[in-house]
Amino acid sequence: MNDLILGGKIFGIGLQRTGTTSLFQALTVLGFHPAPHGIPLFYDIHHPILTKHDAFMDNPIPLIYRELDQKCPGSRFVMTTRPLESWLESVEWLFLRKLPKMSRDLRQVGDEIHTHFYDTSIYNRDLFAAKYVAYHQGVFDYFRMRQEDLLVVDFTKGGGWSEFCPFLGKPVPDVSFPHANPSIARN
Repeated sequence: MNDLILGGKIFGIGLQRTGTTSLFQALTVLGFHPAPHGIPLFYDIHHPILTKHDAFMDNPIPLIYRELDQKCPGSRFVMTTRPLESWLESVEWLFLRKLPKMSRDLRQVGDEIHTHFYDTSIYNRDLFAAKYVAYHQGVFDYFRMRQEDLLVVDFTKGGGWSEFCPFLGKPVPDVSFPHANPSIARN
C-alpha cells in the first residue's frame, strides 16, 4: 500500500468552521463517498482509509494537503473559506464552548492537530488570525501554477452548485445546496 499512487480524490482544504460540513453534504449529494473524518491520515498518510473514500475534508486535511497531492496525483482541492472576523468568532466558540464538552479521546486528538497547526491548543485571537492569513496565502502560493486544481468557495456568500459542479465535472442536482451550520451555535 505504501507505494501505491492514488488519484482522483477530492480534498477539502478549508480550515475548520469554514463550511466543511456543507462540503461533506454536497459531495454526498453528488454521489461521492466522503470520509466522515480523516484523522487516521494525520498519523499515517498511507492509512487504508485513503482507499475507502474518494473525498476528505476538515482537520487534519489542511495540514497534509501537500503530501496528499503528491500521493494522489490528479486530485481536486476545494478550499472553503469565510471572512476572517466571522471565522475567528466561530473558532472562538469552538475552542471555548464546544471542544471542552467533547470526549477526552476526541479532545486529545483535536489538541494534537491544533497544536500542530496553531502551535497551541488554546484559543488565541491574534495568533489564529495570523495563521488564517498565512494558511490562505500558502494555499494560493502552492496552487499558483495549477489554479484549475483549486476551487475557493465561500458558502457564507451564497457559494454553491454553480461553481462547485463545473469544477468537479458533475451536473447540477435538482436540490438546494446544503448549507449546514449556517451560524454559530450559541448553546
